[in-house]
Amino acid sequence: MDGVTVMDRALVDGVRTVPEQGKRAVGRLTGIDVARGLAVLGMYAVHVGPDPAKGGVGVLFKPFEGHSAALFAVLAGVSIALMSGGRRPKEGRDRTRVALKLATRAPLLVVLGLWLTSLETGYMVILAYYGACFLFAIPWLRAGAKTLAIAAATVAVVGPLLSHVIRAQLLPRDLLFFAPDLTADDVTSTGLLKAATVLVLTGTFPALTLMAYVFAGMAIGRMDLTSRGVCRRLFFGGSALAVGGYFVSWLATGPLGGMQAIYRSLEPAAAQMGMTPPEFLRLHQTWIHGTPPTTSWAWELLPTGTSYTPFDLLISIGIAAAVIGGCQLLMPKFERVLWPLSDLGGRVLSAYVLHFVAIALLWDESDGDSIFSVLHFVEFSVVALTAAVLWRKFIGRGPLEWTMNKLSSWPKYLVPGARVPAQRRG
Repeated sequence: MDGVTVMDRALVDGVRTVPEQGKRAVGRLTGIDVARGLAVLGMYAVHVGPDPAKGGVGVLFKPFEGHSAALFAVLAGVSIALMSGGRRPKEGRDRTRVALKLATRAPLLVVLGLWLTSLETGYMVILAYYGACFLFAIPWLRAGAKTLAIAAATVAVVGPLLSHVIRAQLLPRDLLFFAPDLTADDVTSTGLLKAATVLVLTGTFPALTLMAYVFAGMAIGRMDLTSRGVCRRLFFGGSALAVGGYFVSWLATGPLGGMQAIYRSLEPAAAQMGMTPPEFLRLHQTWIHGTPPTTSWAWELLPTGTSYTPFDLLISIGIAAAVIGGCQLLMPKFERVLWPLSDLGGRVLSAYVLHFVAIALLWDESDGDSIFSVLHFVEFSVVALTAAVLWRKFIGRGPLEWTMNKLSSWPKYLVPGARVPAQRRG
């Protein structure tokens, strides 16, 4: 979920993109909002759509698992880059204002994330982890696309390996261990240091590896996204990265024996449950979320969504880049069809938070798997798209986007922007 207000890119490369009430954005980056809208629908597919593991029509929902969350995170990085100047990073007082705005939004997102977790919907909430990432992104506001791309690749490859080494000492885990999201009670009972450890290293969306997505998004946001050539390179290059990642992971886990090493590490637990290691893995593979088991290095070879292994990170970055590039290419040709998605993407924080509220109000634990169906996915999608279109038409900025913007607007008063000198005449 993109915690950065989408309309903060008021002026990007001189193109006004913030729409007035009832009017649509006229800038050339509206494909970014379409990508956000797709991410929202992907999230609904995962949270209320049919379970792909049960076969049938649910198999069609398999591609959304893990990759929707990654797309949200990459788009958060894009927003940060656009906020801080797009292709030309802001300098001096202007960059300081952006840094203070991010530093203000970080704790707000943590608090909002803790509140959503307190609803006990049974779903994992990423907002608090975004708060940590916003702070980590501040020192990189001056970096260009190449530097940020290198940072993304480095974190994607080194971050999971570093996490494996540290967690093997501090908090070793097997497949059956599942670290819950950070809660308000955790913060008050265990202290800020423990809470920070969860956010950065041991939680379900650890910032140490989540920053790979944010850096990748910042790198994309530093590119000329109004150029069709750049967008084509994002689409085809991202697709190639994703396909290549899957192929190398298959090679490492199959012919090179990585999966056999994983099965060997599962033999004792599988035997206790009367299962073979492959059966045991299929039953519990969704527990590989954010922090793979530390029982074998072979776990880092898997491409499983939200496993935050090097292959998962690189594949998801490739998919996100392809989606962003593709949406930018398609938007000018299919504006009328894609406007509802764009309107939804422009109110992504509200769509994210309110869907958790809806789930908490409509279902409880006694409902079991009844929440997961094609009908519920369609209902959530139609309601969200319709509400976004009507809200944009009659009100404008989304309610939580407006609130977040107001609460973090104080830096413009404390640190006024640089004065632009008038042109000399004569």
